[in-house]
This record gives sequence, C-alpha cells and structure tokens, in this order.
Amino acid sequence: MLWLQPRPWRRWLLAGVIVVAAIWVEFRPAPVGDILIATSSIHPGQPIDAHNTEIRRAPVGLLSSASRGEVALEPITAGDPVLASSTGDPEPRVPPGWWVVSVPLPSGAHRGMPAAIVLLDTGRVVDGIVASDANADPLGPATGGVAVSPQNAAEVAVASADGRAVVLIEAG
Repeated sequence: MLWLQPRPWRRWLLAGVIVVAAIWVEFRPAPVGDILIATSSIHPGQPIDAHNTEIRRAPVGLLSSASRGEVALEPITAGDPVLASSTGDPEPRVPPGWWVVSVPLPSGAHRGMPAAIVLLDTGRVVDGIVASDANADPLGPATGGVAVSPQNAAEVAVASADGRAVVLIEAG
C-alpha cells in the first residue's frame, strides 16, 4: 500500500531551500568598493586630488586603488584607474648612482625601507634600500627591486641570479 503513505513534503521543501540557497550563493553580486579614476592627465609629481580624479565603484580586490592626497610617480592618462603602485612619496629615497637589483623580497617590504642583503655563499651583508615593492604574483616568489651601491652591485646581482641572496628588513 505504497500509494497510501503521506507525501514527503518536508524533504521536498528542504531540498528546494537548499537549491535556492545554492543559486543565491553562486549568482549573488560581488561586493564593491571605491576606486579613483583620472579625469585628466596626471603628470609625475602632481598631487592626486578631486580636481583630476573621480570616484567610481568596482568589485573589491580588483584594483589596489590609491587615495587622494598622494603624489603621482608616473604619468597617468585620463580614464585610467589611479593605482597605488603609480603613487607614493615623490622624494627619491635611493641615492644617485646606485643600482637596482631584482631579488626575492620578504612580506612587509615597501619602497624606501632599509634592507640588508645576505650573500649566502660568503655570509657577507650588503646594505641596500628597497627601491620597488614586491610584485603580487601568487604563483611565484615576491620579487622586487633593491638598490645597492655601485661597489656591491655586481656581486649582489650574481648572487641574486644564482638564488644565493636573501633580503632582510627591519620588523616594525
């Protein structure tokens, strides 16, 4: 007498709720945040302000947007987003004549920070300055530029190319 049993309404209702919840999780709108867009060409050294930028909405995490009040470090054309990597401190922190070497950087290393490069084969420590922030490659090591004096540039470059250079930065 299978046809006389009550229908499983509760199970059907629960399955329907699960399907609706799964569809909502899959197709819900992404969270959005504010980014700056250049309304006119911005030249290096020019401040980022309300006169040359406007705020637009974009998905969170899509771009690392700069904030108003910073200074452009490179030219930004009208209509382009103003990225954090394009703005910063206009004062050069790398002494003139120093060479920039690409090396793996530890997390927390930012442009202008003092760094110590340890050459693993000799144990020698070379002073340097972080010249560019680390790239955001999730599949590889975070590499960036460290400026070193001309006397140490060749030795550090060879050690970096061979994977024998480690950069230390001050914790803080």
